[in-house]
Amino acid sequence: AAWRESLGRYERFVCERSSGRVLLLELGVGEMTPGIITLPFWSMTAKLPDAHLLSVNISGDSAPLQLGSRAEAILADLSMLLSAARTGDEQRSSSRRVSCVDA
Repeated sequence: AAWRESLGRYERFVCERSSGRVLLLELGVGEMTPGIITLPFWSMTAKLPDAHLLSVNISGDSAPLQLGSRAEAILADLSMLLSAARTGDEQRSSSRRVSCVDA
């Protein structure tokens, strides 16, 4: 089954990253199937000493307390957040442009 292949990839990822910094992004994950993404991410964050979890969801704005400062939750509409980030990036890029015109 496809989920077994995914589980294998996930387990390899965890094993390969066991001694480095990892940022787990939980973006727009619903609350209907926590065993698929949410709980494994919490578990991985707890197991890996340099792992951090950032969760962005339109509802359910709490990070697991047992992870302390290694987990953060943002209550936001993901599409609006990404759109705002894109717009902000474009504004920063245009302000950094340098003109090469002789004065």
